[in-house]
Amino acid sequence: MTKDLTSVESVHIMKDAVNEINIISPSFLPAQKQTIGNKPHVLSLIFGTIFVVLLALFVTGFSYQPWWIFAIVLLLGLGITFPACFSQYWSIDQKQLTITSYSNNDFKKLAQLFNLTSKDQTIINLANIQEASIVYRKIIRLSPFNFNPDHLLLGITTQDGKKIDLDLGNIDYQGLATIVFYLSEAGSKVIDQQEILRLLSENQNLFKHFHKKWAYK
Repeated sequence: MTKDLTSVESVHIMKDAVNEINIISPSFLPAQKQTIGNKPHVLSLIFGTIFVVLLALFVTGFSYQPWWIFAIVLLLGLGITFPACFSQYWSIDQKQLTITSYSNNDFKKLAQLFNLTSKDQTIINLANIQEASIVYRKIIRLSPFNFNPDHLLLGITTQDGKKIDLDLGNIDYQGLATIVFYLSEAGSKVIDQQEILRLLSENQNLFKHFHKKWAYK
């Protein structure tokens, strides 16, 4: 985390995040569990399989070619498609935060999907999280054709000083409020200098808000 996000003079510290949430939305109820990222889903794998099967049939002339050619095309297609259907994700509940990571190697990633080899999993008890900062990080765009998205991050610092940045993606107010609620209840200090929680509660577009000339970085 950068200095301007941890300096006492420059941060808005939510000393009582639960009360803050109650002020914004009195009827708020936290979700049982919040998952962020591209977790493997059966439906996406099924649709991916259907697409590859149809593609393999088309490439082989709908059984005009020998079956083994169809099998090779099918296996290659699945080997390319399946790893693209999921990536790192993390989840949080009342007790702990779990980060699940997969290999950059597609073959090993497939093996991890089918539990043929173990995936990397980090579990952090919420009581061990000292501080959490919600940060919207703008990308410097030198070209008008740069359509890469900005980053909305949750930066956490554990009691032993370890720092981890977690991608919040396109999270909505309910999801972020749930995360803030669980962290606050566990005794973590939650920092929201840019008032992301309030902006999401007002259904504001974060990209448009932070790219106004008057918006602070």
